[in-house]
Amino acid sequence: MDNSIVMMALIWGALFLYFLIPLQKKAETLKYSKMKFTEALKESFIKITFHKKASLALILLSATLFIIWGSQAQDHLYNEMHGISTPMQSVNYLAGTIIYAIIIYITAIGRRAVKLI
Repeated sequence: MDNSIVMMALIWGALFLYFLIPLQKKAETLKYSKMKFTEALKESFIKITFHKKASLALILLSATLFIIWGSQAQDHLYNEMHGISTPMQSVNYLAGTIIYAIIIYITAIGRRAVKLI
């Protein structure tokens, strides 16, 4: 596996996580002292999804998907123009990026819910 892809995934994941996690105040954690897990999960979903920095995470994901799509289209066009036949199916980076973003999103929600309990 290429190390540059791993480094890119780590940096992109850290940026995505930074944009997803809202800034938390000390007084805010005290009011959630006795909560059930489902209530904490719902509260965590609302707090992580609907804050100012979450829109930046959506912009980051959209820009990344657009760039990957354009790159794959250009690669396909280049191979077609130069008569390069690829017997192997190329890796679908779009699906991988979406799955990676969903995993980070669900992990952030679960982590915050566990902290609220």
